[in-house]
Amino acid sequence: MTRNEMLQWFILSFGLCAKDPELGHPTTIAELAREAKRACFDCDQVEVLDALYTLPRDYAALIKSLPTGEGPHPVSFERIRNTTDWPNYFSSGTFYVKVLPAGRSYYDKLADQMQPVVAR
Repeated sequence: MTRNEMLQWFILSFGLCAKDPELGHPTTIAELAREAKRACFDCDQVEVLDALYTLPRDYAALIKSLPTGEGPHPVSFERIRNTTDWPNYFSSGTFYVKVLPAGRSYYDKLADQMQPVVAR
């Protein structure tokens, strides 16, 4: 299992802890990186950003509310994923991690692989 897969497993497990599964789990990049580090992944924010970027869109919806003249407007990460501005999406404010059905299956697959890694 690659380090990126381990971090994606963590991100999905984080999203699965959402109190509101319809909306997802609110977080910031700093909180997500801090929690990943606390979970013994000894990673930095750049690695977490990379795991978010490479997490397939069918596995999780990453959504952020951006202010507009008419109030907050939800914006999916998919709108900017393929632009050079993508890191700025996560750089400030809260975004939501909502695990999708394919992401749950991927999480279960990775969880089976994680058991030997965590047992070490």
